[in-house]
This record gives sequence, structure tokens and C-alpha cells, in this order.
Amino acid sequence: MAVIAQHASDGLVIQDIHGRIEWSNSAYSRMTGYSAEELRGRRPQEFVLPPEDRLTPEEIEDFKYDISSGALDSFEIIRNVRKSGEFFWNQLGFAVVDHNGARAPQIVVIARDVTEQIEREEALKRAKQDIQHRAEHDLLTGLPNRMKLAGFFSRELRAAGDSKIGIGVLHVDLDRFKKINDTLGHDAGDAVLVHAAKVMSAQIRMKDLVCRFGGDEFIIVCPGLPGVEALEALAARLIKRLAKPMQWGGQSIVIGASIGIALSNSQTRDQNDIMKQADITLYEAKNRGRNGYVRYTSELGEMVARRNAISSDLGRAIASNEISVALQPQFDLTRNRVRGFEALVRWNHPSRGVLLPAEFLPAAEIQGCMQAIDQIAIDGALDALKMLRSEGHEGMSVSINVSARTLTQKGYVDKLKWEVETRGLEPRDVVVEVLETIVIEGRDNVAAQTIAALSEAGFAVELDDFGIGYSGLVNLTRLPIQGVKIDRSLVQDLPADTTAQTVVRAIFRLCEDLDLSVVSEGVERAEQAQFLQQIGGHVIQGFGIARPMPARDLPGWLNRLREGMTLPVAEPAPNVRRFQ
Repeated sequence: MAVIAQHASDGLVIQDIHGRIEWSNSAYSRMTGYSAEELRGRRPQEFVLPPEDRLTPEEIEDFKYDISSGALDSFEIIRNVRKSGEFFWNQLGFAVVDHNGARAPQIVVIARDVTEQIEREEALKRAKQDIQHRAEHDLLTGLPNRMKLAGFFSRELRAAGDSKIGIGVLHVDLDRFKKINDTLGHDAGDAVLVHAAKVMSAQIRMKDLVCRFGGDEFIIVCPGLPGVEALEALAARLIKRLAKPMQWGGQSIVIGASIGIALSNSQTRDQNDIMKQADITLYEAKNRGRNGYVRYTSELGEMVARRNAISSDLGRAIASNEISVALQPQFDLTRNRVRGFEALVRWNHPSRGVLLPAEFLPAAEIQGCMQAIDQIAIDGALDALKMLRSEGHEGMSVSINVSARTLTQKGYVDKLKWEVETRGLEPRDVVVEVLETIVIEGRDNVAAQTIAALSEAGFAVELDDFGIGYSGLVNLTRLPIQGVKIDRSLVQDLPADTTAQTVVRAIFRLCEDLDLSVVSEGVERAEQAQFLQQIGGHVIQGFGIARPMPARDLPGWLNRLREGMTLPVAEPAPNVRRFQ
């Protein structure tokens, strides 16, 4: 046994009841740097504790193990120092050798150097903190992002409760930002965003929050306000300071800001409602000539609703089959084939021509027409996929977008499954795309429950417009989704924009670790496709593949592709085959 103990990998020490070392093995000497002769008769407190943790001579002399307290039954990890002065982490375990009264008990100490483990754990902790910080902050400006905003806003609303204390929101949009980007370049645009972030951060209170909302938009949340006057004063200061010229690249850049103001009250305590009010007033501030602010009133809300509502036209359009479906191919770069199509609604307006979703879906939301439009999209998408199967085009799926109203409709999953099966299709043939903002409120909301039911039924669920939404990374871990679709705003400036490169690379790495598929939309140029393929982006969508087309045009387009038609992005990088 003595030979085994002497050659054990862990340090072994035998001490008397007062902590004096009677024997130690070679491993303990290697760990501490002291020979067995140097250790014998000494207490470890005399030499292994760092200077800041050292005990006084009196405390060391008075030390005695209390073997009845139970303290020796557990491990402890302490910071020690070797003879060389090097610090290390020491895990200690204890055992009591009772000699049945023949002599005083002895204490066996098992010592293990766990420095590498502790350092790994600390590095992991720092990495997690860094990831969390990056997840909640904008890379360019360092400001909190939508994810941080959502949590902050929710907490403040809960804290305010039904009190008369209001929570103010300023929705800030920089004037002339696009012109600066277009004329001076993205470096100048980035400098403007950083400058604006600093100006806004300098004007808010400690308890306020300013975040970058996306592009050149910022949101400022100001809790604990009795009235709107403080918000108007803050808006006026921001407009004045943002209007001052900033110096960049040897020239003076003049920007401005339009600001929408909203304040919660006893009737308005919903985060989305307050944000919508701030958005409405921002839009009105822009309409009034920019470089100014507008605060929300019920009269303004009604006026904007009336102006934007095209309910009569929408109702007629739905009844008259003016809403149709166009399908845009999604191309798998790895397999050199079309993976499937995304169904996109179009309004063939009799006087205004073809209207894109952004032009009429907000009005449809207001008028409660989204379920009818979603049904049109479902019917058009599934009928198109059934038609393609009948013409011999197998192995493709169809993606449909679903609104919050439809997603939270009772029986939606069962109805969708029925629609699929009546056409001889299967749930695995359908991808349901959901905006991040729909599921921001939490794990237990109806939308999240419906997503879980969709996944369980065999449908694939993807987060749409990923990378610019409220919640981003959080939803990747708490929702049973199968993939994400990277928003075109992150793709459009690839590969030249290094910030976009960093974000997109990070998304691909994260999705690979989580076994999630990724679709990159908005791909128009060969260099975008090449960059995405090189970093693992297999599926792309955009005008570089094809524009959205009616279902009747799909078979011909697919046949031409089989026959060798060249796609707009078909300029292969080295070692990349041409599309087939």
C-alpha cells in the first residue's frame, strides 16, 4: 500500500489533528514544489496559501481539525501557491483515520491540481457572457439591440403595473442616411450611426435605454414619466444635437432626425401597442417634412388608420380573386438543384398594378384580412406543389409565410395538415416561415405552442428575416424550429461589408452547432453566392436565381434549368461546379 500511495497521481498527505504533515507522497511534492523533507512537520497554511489569504501565526498555531463537525465529508477547492510562486487551484478531499483511542486520529488529505479545469470553466463562463453580450448588443454601435430592448421594455411594463407612471418611447430615424451611404459609402454611414448612438446615449438618463432598432432606426425607452412633456424635451434636444455637423474624412456631414413619441397610459400597457404608436408618429413626422417630432394622440392614430386603411379595396380584392400567389425558387448550391419554392402573395390591383406584400399587408393586418390572405397563399402554394409532382418534378418543398393572426388561430395546425393531405402531399413537403417578432413574448404564448405543434406534426418551421428581429438567438434555443432564413439586409452587401460577413459567419456557425438549416435570401450576384457557399451557405434565394413567378411558369422554368439554362449567379468560384 505504501508503494501505491507513493506513486498515486493525486497528492496524498497525512496530517495530525493539528494539521502538521507527518507524511506526503511524490505527487504532492510535484504539485507544491516542496520535497517531503521540507513538508514534514509543517502545516500547509504556512506555505500554500497566497499572501492575501495567509493566516496569522497565532491562527495557524491554534488550528485543529474538528472531525465531528461533518466539514471533512465534502470537497473544497482553494487557490494555492507553489514554491515557485505560481498559483494553482487545489481540490481537497479528506478522510479521518481513527485509531480507536490507541492514538490521536490522523487526517488523510487527497489533493488534486484542478487548475486546468477551473481555467476552462472560467473561460467558458467568459465566453458565455461574451456571447450573451453580443446577442443583446449591436456590433457596430455597441448599443443594446432588439433582444435587449424587448426584455427591458417587458420588465418596465410589469414594474409600472397599473400605476399612473408612464413609460415613454422615442422612435428615432436618421434623415438623409441613405443619401450619405450612397454618396459617401458605408464607412461614412457607419461613422454616422456610431456618432448618432453617442449623441443619444449622452442625452438619456441612467435608467433609460437607447437601442439600435435596425438600419438607421433607434428606440429610446424612458420609464418613470408622469407626462409626455419630458419626452418632447428630450426629442427636441436630440434633434438639435443630431443636426450639428460631424466631421468625417476631412469633410462635414450634416444629418438630422425624425422622431415619433408615444407614452403608455392606463389603457395602453402592451409593448407592441406602444411601439406601434411610436412607429405611427415617426411615419407622420417624416410625412411632415422630417427633422422634427410628433407625439401620439388618439386623434392622430385614427387619422393614420383611416389614411392607410384600404379595407374596401382589400375586401373586394379577396372576393374578386385579385390576390394571387407567385413562387420564388430556392436553390441548393451543394446539390446543384432547386430545393423548393417560397410562396409570395401579390395584389393585382386594377388601377395601381401589381402590389407587393409590404404595400398592402399592413392594411390587411389592421382590417383583419390576414387569415383570408394566408389561406390564398396556402392554396396557391400547395396546388403548385401538387401540379409540379404531377409533371414529374419530385423532391421539392414549398415555403409559406404565416401571420401572427393565423398562427394563433385555433385549429390552425389540423387545418393545414388537412389541406396538405387532401392534395396527396405530406407535412414534410411544407416549410412554415414565422417572423421572430411573432414569438417574442415567451415560451408559453399561443404562437410558440403552435410552432411546437407544427413541428410535432411533421412540418418544418423556419424563423424568417433572421438577424434583424427582436429576439434572434433566444428563439433558436427555446423553439422547436428546423431552420432560419437570413434577412436580405445582411446579404445585400456581401462580401464587401466586413460587419455583415462577421454576423453571417456567426449565424452559420451557430446554426451548424444547433443542426439548423439556413436559407439566405436576397442573393442577386455571383459573388454573394460564392461567399455564402464558401462559408457553408447551401441554400440561396433571390433574383440571382429567379424572380417570383406564377405557378404556371414553374414547369417550363424547371425544364429549361435541366436543359442547361444559366442562372444569373452562375459564375462559379474555383473548385465549384456550375449549376445544372
